[in-house]
Amino acid sequence: MSHFCYDATEIRFMPHVVLLPYSTEEVSKIMKIAYSLDIPVTPQGGRTGLSGGALPVQGGLVLSLLKMNRIIEIDVKNMQVVVEPGVIAADLQESLKKHNLFFPPDPSSTVESTLGGNVAENAGYTRAVKYGVTRDYVLGLEAVLPDGQIINVGGRTVKNVTGYDLVALLIGSEGTLAVVTKIICKLLPKPAIRKTCIIYLNDLGAAADLVVDFFGAGNLPSAVEFMDNMSINSVADYLPRLGSLMRREAAALILVEIDGNHEAAIDSEARRIMSLCEGHSGIVDAKLAENDEQAEQLWRIRRETLPALKAKGKDHLEADVVVPRYQLPFLVRSIQESIEGKTVKVATFGHAGDGNLHVTIQYLRGNFSELEEAHELLGEIYRKTIEMGGKLTGEHGVGITAKDYMTIQMTPVEIDLMKRVKYAFDPKGLLNPEKIFPDDND
Repeated sequence: MSHFCYDATEIRFMPHVVLLPYSTEEVSKIMKIAYSLDIPVTPQGGRTGLSGGALPVQGGLVLSLLKMNRIIEIDVKNMQVVVEPGVIAADLQESLKKHNLFFPPDPSSTVESTLGGNVAENAGYTRAVKYGVTRDYVLGLEAVLPDGQIINVGGRTVKNVTGYDLVALLIGSEGTLAVVTKIICKLLPKPAIRKTCIIYLNDLGAAADLVVDFFGAGNLPSAVEFMDNMSINSVADYLPRLGSLMRREAAALILVEIDGNHEAAIDSEARRIMSLCEGHSGIVDAKLAENDEQAEQLWRIRRETLPALKAKGKDHLEADVVVPRYQLPFLVRSIQESIEGKTVKVATFGHAGDGNLHVTIQYLRGNFSELEEAHELLGEIYRKTIEMGGKLTGEHGVGITAKDYMTIQMTPVEIDLMKRVKYAFDPKGLLNPEKIFPDDND
């Protein structure tokens, strides 16, 4: 059972039992029994989450949905797909390729994350800046309530305003309201052309300014990603074969992807981006990927950032903060100010195109003074983010790692309203307990 006691946070809680159902009916039966015996139930997918949202804090029963991994139907005519929650994101994309379709939500953990987990966290991803997040592509859900009742919300129609939008409510609810057992998603035609640009700068603030300028100049990239010097060097150490593509001395790296179906239009946008770089302060180097293989290598550098940082062997806290894009330069500079004179090390990377940064604070395991400093820095970053009109978490969810900071963003009235929604679905508080709310004892 130890396989199911942790996620990407590396925090551990041991369950008392793990069940892996194969069908909605089995999930329903399990939930009815657990409800009658007051057993806590924690749904799990690929366990790639970074907020502890799928950890069995109270022990009890882990309900792993990994065996419910069928792609039930690919409806090419309506550009929709029906899947079970255990389908791996990368496997879905591979199945859609032969139909020239794709599912835009594509997390960095795509080779391990499941569609059910992505729905639970309303996962964002590298291409959210152009295409949106998971909620924008889910049309309908089948789910099992804590008492075992099966519900179907939404459906296959593009429009639906019949009553409250329960689909939107369940998406991003972090598995605290119901167990999703079937997902209906809309798809898009796969873009025929993609171009990737890599840009190195000698100043973090200038890098954030450049991101804002991309959009101000009338561009709409499909992805704009950001890495600081510590992130660059961690990946260079972790993936030495890609070292020739990285400049260790740079303060920041920006990856820009543009996509579409008309080569002339994509070439024109690429030229605009390169021209903007030529006249921008702080640029060390800017160039387009030579071919698809090199573009994939560049994106691997970004995808492997967190694993590379973890390989350093230190414990870490991570803030998944998000601000309005025009505030990005101010957030980056504010983080720089906050870490001056600190003992702990900080790496900043993430989805700069939508203002979502992952601030990873590393500290020595067992060093309590560094741990205290890390928590103080985390709180400071959260407070500055809220002051800029931002939010505590852009895509990782609240889970257990950010719940103690909820009162920074939300009022008591707003938190109480969410608790009442939770009670309406789960009056016994048995489904994924001790998540989201600062105190679950009321």
